[in-house]
Amino acid sequence: MKKLSWFDKLIFFLNSLLAIALIVAYFLPYIPPKSYPLISVLTLGVPILIIANLVFFLYWLLRMKRQMVLSLLIMIIGFGFASKFYKWPFTGEDGAGQYSIMNYNVRMFNKSVWTEEENIPEKINAIIDEADPDILTIEEYYKNEYLEKKYPFKFIKYRSERSSFGQAIFSKFPLIGKTSLDFNVDDFTGDNNNAIFTDVIIEEDTIRLYNIHFQSLKVTEDIQEVDNFKDKQESKKVVKNISSGFVRQQNQAEKVYQSIRESAYPVIISGDFNNTAFSHTYKHVRNDRFQDAFVKKGAGFSSTYNLNYFPLRIDFHLLDTVFEINSYERIKVPYSDHYPILTTFSFKN
Repeated sequence: MKKLSWFDKLIFFLNSLLAIALIVAYFLPYIPPKSYPLISVLTLGVPILIIANLVFFLYWLLRMKRQMVLSLLIMIIGFGFASKFYKWPFTGEDGAGQYSIMNYNVRMFNKSVWTEEENIPEKINAIIDEADPDILTIEEYYKNEYLEKKYPFKFIKYRSERSSFGQAIFSKFPLIGKTSLDFNVDDFTGDNNNAIFTDVIIEEDTIRLYNIHFQSLKVTEDIQEVDNFKDKQESKKVVKNISSGFVRQQNQAEKVYQSIRESAYPVIISGDFNNTAFSHTYKHVRNDRFQDAFVKKGAGFSSTYNLNYFPLRIDFHLLDTVFEINSYERIKVPYSDHYPILTTFSFKN
């Protein structure tokens, strides 16, 4: 440190702070948000922390300073974390699988007029037609007669008997036993989030399919409200609201996990987790049992949520190990605040 200029000493001080923050973030998926709700918010910043430590490493490397070892060790230790954030393009020869599943949070097909672009329902229908998935799961679903006619089998769970808003599962294969976990009946959740599941008969096999929509953290709305965190009091309020959302997600994830454990069939999970692959929510549901389709066959950052230049992957396909994941694609179209994801898979012999 003595040989460093005052500027380099400042850089290394910042480097050390962000390295420590990344180490803490490595442990957060294993810590229930109920225990430390405020610090759980740090998991949202993991992509930035990874990039920052990479930049620091390159800075010290170019200057041939031994301080590069700090960020290098941190990144080596967290190599598994980085693979959930960025994947080098897959070069295998598997091709498409026998079956396909798409997930899409459609933001009510623009029923709330969040964008002035016209004909959003028709454009979304066209994207789905082009992909032509065997199974389609939708969050923030609003009644769509075209899709309801296109797919012979469906499970649509509206928020209430008089509502046309909810979640949906569409399938080319028969569905048996349609169940809603009804998050909204519990005090700790909001009315807009839920998990539904059904058993899908694919030829001679039966699988259990979940469509999950966990509690929203409302990051975009809160950031806009406080004008990029210029107001300290409002900033504290935002962090508190987000940490409260983490706690609600934990309750919901525990309910989903218990349901998954009771399944007698192989499971596929599809949905909008409203949280990243670095969160306790993701860790608890995946539970080292499921394969993440992006981690297996994805490429690049594959952000699934449109938050300017911030890479945020919060929509997932998690498949049991009896399945072979053959391909994964994020379809970047501007018809919702989410992008659809498409996975093809096969049954292992």
